[in-house]
Amino acid sequence: MTDTNTQISDDFRFINEIYRKSVHLSVLLIPLTYHWLKFDLWVIQMTLVGILLILIPIEIYRLKFNPSTWINNLTRQAEKTEPANYVLTTTGWVIVMLGANLFYPIEIAELAIVSTHLGDSAAALIGRGIGKRKLPFTERKTIEGYIAGVVGTYLIGFIFLILIGNPSIFLPLLPTLVLGIFDFFEDLPYWAADNIFHPILTVFLAFFMGIFGFNLYT
Repeated sequence: MTDTNTQISDDFRFINEIYRKSVHLSVLLIPLTYHWLKFDLWVIQMTLVGILLILIPIEIYRLKFNPSTWINNLTRQAEKTEPANYVLTTTGWVIVMLGANLFYPIEIAELAIVSTHLGDSAAALIGRGIGKRKLPFTERKTIEGYIAGVVGTYLIGFIFLILIGNPSIFLPLLPTLVLGIFDFFEDLPYWAADNIFHPILTVFLAFFMGIFGFNLYT
């Protein structure tokens, strides 16, 4: 009976992980509105800022005044008393997109957001679904999930750049490098730090490489 209950629990967590990670597909709305719907960049930036300004008071209400609100149904156990994933994720999107075309081209901003979020989803789903071997220096991550995240980040970034008309072999390596290094660390300042730090570190890396004269479009 114990083994059966454990299997049911694992299956439930995996299905819940699929549901949670499917929300990451919303990141595709950014390139969709810019490249295909032809929205101006400032419209996208202000929309993201507006969404964040709506989410912040909702999150304050959830954490400080009504912890039992229905909104908690959208969060993981670790988020019940901490800032929720959707707030941290949106914060990362806002920071990265506000720098677009000021410090780095918009396609790098989009690449940083799209590839790191979808690559992280691949890592979580593969790791949760078929991961068996523990990743060294971590407690909860698996080698299978790690490989899926690294390979997925690069392939997603490579295909994405082709789709928006800026193919590059090198550029997808930037988010892949960031994810590949920082996925070894589980105790970053926020438990969900990857949602903020992965895309931000990617654009910072691109920015500084551009300063030192690296050709990012090879």
